[in-house]
Amino acid sequence: MNVMEPSVGAARQPAPLSTTTSSAPKHAAEAKEATVGPPDGARDTAAVVTLSETAQASLVTQTATQTAGKKDFATVAKDTRAAIDAKYAELAANGKPMDYMHATQESWDTVYGGLDRRALFAIASNSDGSFSKDEQDTAQSIMSQQQGQAMMAADPTGNDLAARFRAGVAFLEGVSDEEKGSANWAVQRAANQFGYEQSMRSSGREPDDLDSENPLVAMIKGAMDRLKDKSPESVATGGYVKDLKDMPLFRDGVPAVAAGPGPSPQIRALDIRA
Repeated sequence: MNVMEPSVGAARQPAPLSTTTSSAPKHAAEAKEATVGPPDGARDTAAVVTLSETAQASLVTQTATQTAGKKDFATVAKDTRAAIDAKYAELAANGKPMDYMHATQESWDTVYGGLDRRALFAIASNSDGSFSKDEQDTAQSIMSQQQGQAMMAADPTGNDLAARFRAGVAFLEGVSDEEKGSANWAVQRAANQFGYEQSMRSSGREPDDLDSENPLVAMIKGAMDRLKDKSPESVATGGYVKDLKDMPLFRDGVPAVAAGPGPSPQIRALDIRA
């Protein structure tokens, strides 16, 4: 079957399962993009936002390292709300108020360029209910861009999909615990492992064991394996996964998740709609 893969455009490499919308600027390098149509009842699309190289360099894309003084997630959300509001005020003071329908590169970089991955997830997940749909979509798009860049770095020539998907797995393992508690992360983690294994076997190689100890990931991956000969739409969705029950993969209901090591998985992810 065809495994969903990130596009190989020069500017933005979205993560698998992402889609586009007209609410943000489109660039020529974004035109070529693999997408999968969203299931009935699922969130339609996600914004497409590309940060400049300078802004990208300021992003902290890995947040796995745990420190005793790390902020709690509620504080992260509160501080992030204050930070982007301050950036909106800065743009307005310069006579360039933020307009999500017609935002410039300067606007994207100013508002989002200084946020780390955990802050972006606080926005994308709308963790405290204070973020708009435009803000949620933008943060999710940047997060997808980060993952896509990590994957493309492992396969710069586009000739080794297995290396690309394996890098996707490694990237996802390095994000925050809060992000790992979302259904979207579990689907991405399972899909990247599935893509890695399929790519390895299609080239006559035996894949390494990348199984996750997260029981929700294991459940989704097992479901993907059973449907591997069907269409991509049977395996995944085209947008941010809010609720597993919206996925074609679980059209007949979400099976119970067996107990396992690690934190208790959440079947319903944080709703990122305003």
